[in-house]
Amino acid sequence: MTAEPAEPATILVVDDDAAVCWALEQALTQAGYQVQTAADATMARKRLRREVPDLVITDVRMPGESGLDLLAWLRVEFPGLPVVVSTAHGTVETAIEAVARGAFDYLPKPCDLHRTIDIVRRALGEDVLAASANPTTAESTTAIIGSTPAMQEVYRRIAAAANTDLGVLIVGPTGSGKELVAHALHRHGSRRGGPFVPVNCGALPEHLVESELFGHEAGAFTDAKTRTIGRIEAAHGGTLFLDEVAELPPPAQVKLLRFLEDQRFNRVGGSDPVQVDVRVIAATNRDLSRLTPSGAFREDLAYRLRVVTISLPALCDRLDDLPALVRHFLARAARRLDRTLAITDDALALLARHLWPGNVRELKHVIEEAAVLATGGIISPEDLNLPTDLTAGAASVTGERNANDGFHSAGRILANRLLTQHEGQAHQLFLTTAEEIILREAIARTQGNQLRAADILGINRITLKKRMDELGIGKSIPE
Repeated sequence: MTAEPAEPATILVVDDDAAVCWALEQALTQAGYQVQTAADATMARKRLRREVPDLVITDVRMPGESGLDLLAWLRVEFPGLPVVVSTAHGTVETAIEAVARGAFDYLPKPCDLHRTIDIVRRALGEDVLAASANPTTAESTTAIIGSTPAMQEVYRRIAAAANTDLGVLIVGPTGSGKELVAHALHRHGSRRGGPFVPVNCGALPEHLVESELFGHEAGAFTDAKTRTIGRIEAAHGGTLFLDEVAELPPPAQVKLLRFLEDQRFNRVGGSDPVQVDVRVIAATNRDLSRLTPSGAFREDLAYRLRVVTISLPALCDRLDDLPALVRHFLARAARRLDRTLAITDDALALLARHLWPGNVRELKHVIEEAAVLATGGIISPEDLNLPTDLTAGAASVTGERNANDGFHSAGRILANRLLTQHEGQAHQLFLTTAEEIILREAIARTQGNQLRAADILGINRITLKKRMDELGIGKSIPE
């Protein structure tokens, strides 16, 4: 006798945006689930009293009660019911609060439908192996700025890992904010009352690394007059942050690995083991997997450090966050300088064209310098100290090789953003965006002379005028 197929799981979607409800309903139905929708928490409660679904997906910001209020009610009335929280206004705090209140996971908007299906399957217990094989982490700090999908993923991981003692490896380019993430993990975790001890491994003299980390006994070496505790011992009860961990010399790597095994170590020159209770967070801008084959970094230590990995994007890969970051740094500079500050649209556009090899740290320094130099507190392009050869579309680039390098770098940045954020539309948006960039540049170079611009571009003036109108370029530019 053939067993009857199991009933499909029922999912309740709670969102005041009808378009979101429709999109999720279509995607989840095609994935084989039964879907119900509710426009607010009140309607959701009524549905839940009639029939309890297998899963609830709720928005945070809704008229009346918020999604977090609904979550709190669900945890009391239906404690075993998994709830996924989504929001278009995600921050680190939102993600952490949602997970702290018992949400299964945090889903930023705009919703990635493939990821939504994956989370639904895990929440329903359909993909437990994948969930356990891919542990998530959370990083957060009030100073982390951004709302792009890449940063929403960072927030989600922070929320998931904040209250664990798991080792975390933060990876990302120089200046992307790795120490901010480490601070966030500490501040939102159970060790927040303990010390946060940062160590820049790349700045320690090689012959003093072990002494700095593990401390030393009196007489351990010349000038060691008294016993001195190291950074690890100073972090007892709190968090040790090992920045630039890839720079540790091999002997220190061996001793650190032993410490991670049981949280015990010997001070340099000592024989009595010291026991501590420390959470270790490490960071690097290098790919540890590329260092292990040569022996520059121990493979077993790399495994111990990256129980959970948090990847920070380069600033050029999240330029949609640039205005928010600029506002943040302007506000900080205004408080420090005790003056009102603003930035012109032209200056902001110039910042958006820069390639930002120094990432968020470089942006911070550029804004701080401009804030000091800006006449009357208004930052214009002239106040921005940006190298022209690192600005995509800059008028002055020396040599064909540099021009090609700049072109391909800018193209890769644009392509990466579109492929990440506009699935299904990336090709057309790339063509449109690239065309708009070159048309604007041609018009700017010719001071609005459309005939000359058309000659440079190799198209006729009528075609140029038509495309400018369609793209909304230069409505105030003279004919």
